[in-house]
Amino acid sequence: MAKVKKLLSANASWVVLVALLIFFTLLSPNFMTVKNMVTVLKQVSVNGICAVGLAIIMIGGGLDLSTGSQAAVAGMICATLMVNHAFPVIPSFIIAILVTACTVGVLNGLAVAFTGMPPLIATLGTQNVARGIAYLITDGYIIYNIPEMAKIIGQGSIGKYLPYCVILFIFIMFVGDFILNKTSYGRMLFAVGANQEAARLSGIPVKKVLISSYVIGSLFIALGGVVLMSRLNSGMPTVGTDIYIEILSACIIGGISSNGGRGNVFKMLGGILVMGVISNGMNVAGLSEYYQYIVKGGILLVSVGLDSYRTVIQNSRKSHVIRSAAKEESAA
Repeated sequence: MAKVKKLLSANASWVVLVALLIFFTLLSPNFMTVKNMVTVLKQVSVNGICAVGLAIIMIGGGLDLSTGSQAAVAGMICATLMVNHAFPVIPSFIIAILVTACTVGVLNGLAVAFTGMPPLIATLGTQNVARGIAYLITDGYIIYNIPEMAKIIGQGSIGKYLPYCVILFIFIMFVGDFILNKTSYGRMLFAVGANQEAARLSGIPVKKVLISSYVIGSLFIALGGVVLMSRLNSGMPTVGTDIYIEILSACIIGGISSNGGRGNVFKMLGGILVMGVISNGMNVAGLSEYYQYIVKGGILLVSVGLDSYRTVIQNSRKSHVIRSAAKEESAA
């Protein structure tokens, strides 16, 4: 029984996903179709790419409220370069991603690492700065007439059922997993997220790791913004306003700790799919968009609450072990 409980706890996101699939299938006969499942995968691909970036930031002990604004800025820069300045598609993609990461990502990292400002406050500020930049790029106008080649990554597919954006999302997950689990930088990131002071005393350059986590995270988030622009066939300064709550919920449901130092990109996939199935299932069932806000907000509260409670319990157990060891040592 204990093994079953541990297994369910370790794979909670997948258990919830299966339950949701069954629920929405019973609620609507149009839900569990191949066409709709492909739609779900296309819808979650952008959030998933962005979530890999947020996961890297969170594992390092950070937080980023500016994800949606960064996605909007990247999409607007890319669309402007292609449409207004006739830049080639691929260079436009690369420039938009790098410019976004090297401005917003660096600004977030510097604010958190060198001022000691809480990530919540720092990224709340850059969220508004980046959103303002997205509007200023074209004075708030939407950019249409995206080149056909630029639409491929967001709208194209191999056959009918394998979209390019889904392939890219899967590739990005492997890249994120490689960074976190196969490199010395990933090990330093986990150490900084778990305990900054202990990491500093062990010789890890904490500030550099923090700044780089925001920059690397922004690279993935900006890539997600460019893919979103491709999928929407336009550069829109208003996109991404609700993306943060979805990817944060997905990360925490998928086991990325809100307190840093713990998480796995592939386990996070379950959380991404859970959020995608909820959005799609409620739309297919004809439920009001207003209910979606309530459900998603409730999921965020519950998931963060459970994660925080788990951290409190773990810290309590560690403190108990330390006190017991101290008592035994003093008795001896």
